[in-house]
Amino acid sequence: MAASKEKISLKLLIDKQQSRVVFAESDKDFLDILLSFLTMPTGTVIRLLGQDSLALGCITNVYKSVEGLDSQVFETEACKSMLLNPLNAAGLRCENLAVNVDDKINPRTFFTCPESDCCSKATCYYSSVPNVRCSCGKEMSYAGTWEKRDMNAAGDGVFVRGDLKFIISDELRVMPASTAVILSLFSKHGITDGRVLEERIVDIGRDEEGDVPKFLLVPKCEGHENSDCEEMKVKLLRTKYTGRFVYMECDEKVVELLFSFLILPVGAVIKFLGENSSMGCFDNLYESIETLCSRENVCIKSDEHKAMLLSPKLAPFFAAKMQILKIEETVSRARATKAGCYSCFRKNTNCPHKVNIATCKELNPKFPNKMSESGGGYAKGQCKFMVTDDLDVSLFSPLAAVHMMKDLGVSIGNLKEEEVGIGETQALNLLKAALCSETALTKVFSSNKRRRAS
Repeated sequence: MAASKEKISLKLLIDKQQSRVVFAESDKDFLDILLSFLTMPTGTVIRLLGQDSLALGCITNVYKSVEGLDSQVFETEACKSMLLNPLNAAGLRCENLAVNVDDKINPRTFFTCPESDCCSKATCYYSSVPNVRCSCGKEMSYAGTWEKRDMNAAGDGVFVRGDLKFIISDELRVMPASTAVILSLFSKHGITDGRVLEERIVDIGRDEEGDVPKFLLVPKCEGHENSDCEEMKVKLLRTKYTGRFVYMECDEKVVELLFSFLILPVGAVIKFLGENSSMGCFDNLYESIETLCSRENVCIKSDEHKAMLLSPKLAPFFAAKMQILKIEETVSRARATKAGCYSCFRKNTNCPHKVNIATCKELNPKFPNKMSESGGGYAKGQCKFMVTDDLDVSLFSPLAAVHMMKDLGVSIGNLKEEEVGIGETQALNLLKAALCSETALTKVFSSNKRRRAS
């Protein structure tokens, strides 16, 4: 596929009278970009949106908390990097998008120890994320790159077949282009006079694509039915009269759950939460994939590509230790490749860092020692945390807790400590509330009938 462009053109049909977009006429290039957002981790969406991510409920506060927490809170330095810059498991596919949405992370980059002796051993280790320590104590700071391979058949897009044309409605419903679809949209919008219509061509570049995730939020926050599955216990401090929660006192397991929200691909969030997932127009985009895969409209390239969008996986070693929300990891690159070589960025052409992939093992960044097995957690054990109603995470401090009570102007006699359980149902409700509410704890636990007084 050709190299990534800076901009692509998109044709829009505008209703001048109502000042709204009726639909966009798209080819595979723009549709691939839209679909790629379903593979993107939530933490990446927050990073790309910057200040605009404040529209995404209070999940942005989880991201900011990770930024502000001391590295000593995490199992390794790399854990913090993994949460702030989570890898996209479909990154190698998305590298071939017509416009590169996230140019900060190269999915083919890996890191090795700068000591040639460490790389010349019978088994060579590498990491897909920065800040990992080698067993010799040095940071694996030498950057290399996997060989780039064209994964697309001639004429095909990243996820979409051939040179097809698509109609994308204003609410991101995608349909193969046809007269019937056009007439249906005209009828829906009450358009009877063609003179109100105007064709407009806009250029879509990386900055404009960054606006697309703003559709993520709509104010829908219905909860899931309570289940009997309660795996973790937490203590909540709430006001007796208003019922609002001040903060949650918890261990690293609960914080690990909150951190895991940042590594979930958007498509996985929609799959977990089902219809009306609080992901706005992306619910419509997700639902459109089934239509694009129907017998009448075989537009998605394969079942594998369909699964990447509807059931996206995590990058290797990114799964959280407490995986209440079950999601698979992809296979490590070295395990998936039997032969070949990687290239080193050293200027020295006699660089000893050229090794056979068959001898390489990818390190799990969550372990402080060389480990190539899955598992491990992000936050250190034996730590106690406090999580505010809007999901700001910090180490527990008695003085900070007192200051919080004073800042809220809450009298001590109006406070009550309660214990609740968090299982799959509560985890899903927390995820949903994080995306659509500024008071996530109150949203989830105020109606919890299983609260017990401490």
